[in-house]
Amino acid sequence: MKGDVSLSKDLRLWRRLALTQALLGPEIFSMAILVIFFVEYAGFSFSVFSTFTASLFVLNWLLEVPAGACADRFGRKKCLIAGNTIYVGAIVLLVVANNHLSLAFVALMYAVGSCLASGTFQATMYEAFAARQATPQFHAVMAEATGLGLWGAALAATVGGWLAGYSLALPLLLDAAALALLTLYLLLRMPSATHRELSAPAEPSLSIRNVLASAWRITLTSPTLCVLFAGLAITFACVRASFNAYQPLMLDTGIPVKYFGAAFCGLVLLGGGVAKLFSKLPKPWLDRGYPELVVIAVFIAGLLPFALMETSPILLLLSVAAHQLVRGIFPSYYSYRINREIPSGTPARTTVLSIANLIRALLTALAVFGIGALAENVDLTTAYRLINTLAIAALIVLVTLSHRSRDNVGTSHPSDN
Repeated sequence: MKGDVSLSKDLRLWRRLALTQALLGPEIFSMAILVIFFVEYAGFSFSVFSTFTASLFVLNWLLEVPAGACADRFGRKKCLIAGNTIYVGAIVLLVVANNHLSLAFVALMYAVGSCLASGTFQATMYEAFAARQATPQFHAVMAEATGLGLWGAALAATVGGWLAGYSLALPLLLDAAALALLTLYLLLRMPSATHRELSAPAEPSLSIRNVLASAWRITLTSPTLCVLFAGLAITFACVRASFNAYQPLMLDTGIPVKYFGAAFCGLVLLGGGVAKLFSKLPKPWLDRGYPELVVIAVFIAGLLPFALMETSPILLLLSVAAHQLVRGIFPSYYSYRINREIPSGTPARTTVLSIANLIRALLTALAVFGIGALAENVDLTTAYRLINTLAIAALIVLVTLSHRSRDNVGTSHPSDN
């Protein structure tokens, strides 16, 4: 592949692993019909779905950092494989869940699986690139993976929408099969240790308590990391909470369910194209935080159709399109910036990333629960507007604070030392 040319053999392997993982990520086939599955197939209300989703993020908030510490202490690959396996089981059980008790058990499985897997691959891959002084290429690969993941999700959403015409359960079962295949591939091909781990045999002896203490110390002594964690959390929470509203709003505006897959395909392809272009962004632009300004501008553009006039299918799809543009920008940007701020050689990298995910999970739980509660008490369109408005305001405050204190642009980063 063309992107492999400038990479060493081991980094080419990591690139292929990253692209494969992005292509076969969770919920790629069910993305376009997941809310409809809950409401029509499983028989739950939208408020129950919102509560279920919020509970996932609350559980993630509770489990994220301990799971990250376990990965740093006992082995990232082991935790990644275990997490993916539990997640596959959760998807299968969700199809047969028929009451609130079984749904709660599924939520716990989802949370345990995602917490064990989150951050482990990214942390290990970053260290492999950092050992080769190739952190700019890390961002390029992550952005490329984001783009490929969105393109794959777009095509999978089309297939999932078609399968949903036969049964709303089929897309979820196909999700489980795809994730199982990915897990097997990672088990066989993912390196168990990075250059750093091989050159520092004493680090595995660190206790979980020491790993946790190190991660929190790194986080709390870095204002830049705190701002980046908040920006990641706000952006993700807005996109994720808004996602819950897309499908009911599409139904309300008269878009038939059979067209959901095709609509999501086109919109997500747009986000994938942006991610591909974003992989070419000059490194100094990333370090100066310019993508944060772009995210704010795109969120505002997505909110304008709702603010100016009544909702229509075209206006709704334009707003969803804006969110897909954001999806194409923020994952690789925050992955690069956060990993750059973590000191090189730390045994707690996964745990620091888990702290970021903890903050993201807490804020997303509040946003998802909030949009569900507002939809029940006011209406879904108003809830959608309010969530997006709050996110824009919070991001503007963050960017203002971060740019005031950004006097050290061009100086060395902790990961460079």
